[in-house]
Amino acid sequence: MPDTNIFTPQATEDGSFTFFCEEIGEAFHSSQGAKQEAQLKFVEPCQLATKAQQPIVRILDVCYGLGYNSASALERIWASNPYCQVELVALELNPAVPRAAIAYDLLRSWSPP
Repeated sequence: MPDTNIFTPQATEDGSFTFFCEEIGEAFHSSQGAKQEAQLKFVEPCQLATKAQQPIVRILDVCYGLGYNSASALERIWASNPYCQVELVALELNPAVPRAAIAYDLLRSWSPP
């Protein structure tokens, strides 16, 4: 289990969770919605529903964090084209962040592949 003094799950207005980091005194995502933020700031600007019409989509997720951008991207792509192949490269400087997200099951609100 992750150190809860470092990453504390915090509910957001859309029902998804983010982490509040005591060390820096900030949440990882908007209090209005972590899932909503991934949609508005990653999925929509990348036009993934349109790109999913191609046979292969390549995604680079820099600062993977809790995995919300990647999860939202995969959900949108496969909702638009379930046959689309996805090549995903996700980079994260602090592996404790995604490990904590897994331990707290924070991706449960996304559709499974």
